[in-house]
Amino acid sequence: MAIQEQSFTEAINLIQTAKKVLLVSHRRPDGDTLGATVALALVISHLGKSVTPACIDEVSKRLQFISAVLPKNMQFVREFNMYDYDLIIISDAGAYHMTGFHEKYPDFLSKKVPIINIDHHASNEGFGTINLVDPKSSSATMVAWELIKRLGTPLTKELGMALLAGIYNDTGGFVHSNTTRETFEIAAELAKAGVSVTDITKPLFREASFSQLKLWGFILENLRKNDKNVLTSVVTESDFKMIGAHSSDTGGIVDLMNTVPDTQFVMLLAEDEGQVKGSMRTQRDDVNLSDIAGQFGGGGHPKASGFRVHGRLKKEIVWKVVQV
Repeated sequence: MAIQEQSFTEAINLIQTAKKVLLVSHRRPDGDTLGATVALALVISHLGKSVTPACIDEVSKRLQFISAVLPKNMQFVREFNMYDYDLIIISDAGAYHMTGFHEKYPDFLSKKVPIINIDHHASNEGFGTINLVDPKSSSATMVAWELIKRLGTPLTKELGMALLAGIYNDTGGFVHSNTTRETFEIAAELAKAGVSVTDITKPLFREASFSQLKLWGFILENLRKNDKNVLTSVVTESDFKMIGAHSSDTGGIVDLMNTVPDTQFVMLLAEDEGQVKGSMRTQRDDVNLSDIAGQFGGGGHPKASGFRVHGRLKKEIVWKVVQV
């Protein structure tokens, strides 16, 4: 791990001295942020602490199998008083604004309450009091697992499920380029808890609603490629309404777009509640999407990045721009 042992020691000290811990997933939660948050909730509550998992958006039906391992008295909240807690742990937020809570609570990232920042994005801004950030790690759940092992709590089936779901999510089922030998070693270690891999892979990769398939068809039908081999598609709020789909149904389609050979990179632009979400992927080693996303206030990994900006899309303008 690229994280210094001293940082783990300091994080453990904060956890051990805390009484009430707020565990935060990023907005539009995916399997990695949920897996890390749920795993830490299980472990820290086992240590006798009061824990509250939080996310500004609801967990999608597709990913509720992860949050379902939490006790019924420990469900995700969307509002809280941050001063009720003496420690905040944020998982998988590659940029400070990704939780969305800074808009609702201006003091959220002031560090008036200590923050442990657990992440694996190279673009992470180090917004925590303690930053457990390893860009070489395949997922935030892998970083969380390194912290959990040092806390000395036993590996249970529920804990293994949450962590393994996060790893599966961010490696695309061990097919993305971020899959390493360490990824397989940790996955094998977690599988010893008796986790059913089918219970993870089915909701993540083998289930899709009728509306989601219709949306994917629409996005693929509207693909455009310019003379620089950049592949782009656009979906607006009116498109979502026409199809009967939701912005969360776009999850996974950009990876399918990225299967087209000889492209520089692919990009999906989608309207989402007054914002434009850009998702980008590439197979090339000489393209750094994190740098491109950073120009729009986003970030991520060299081969997988994204951004959000306030505004709306006008397709005729977008197509003129992307053809340049």
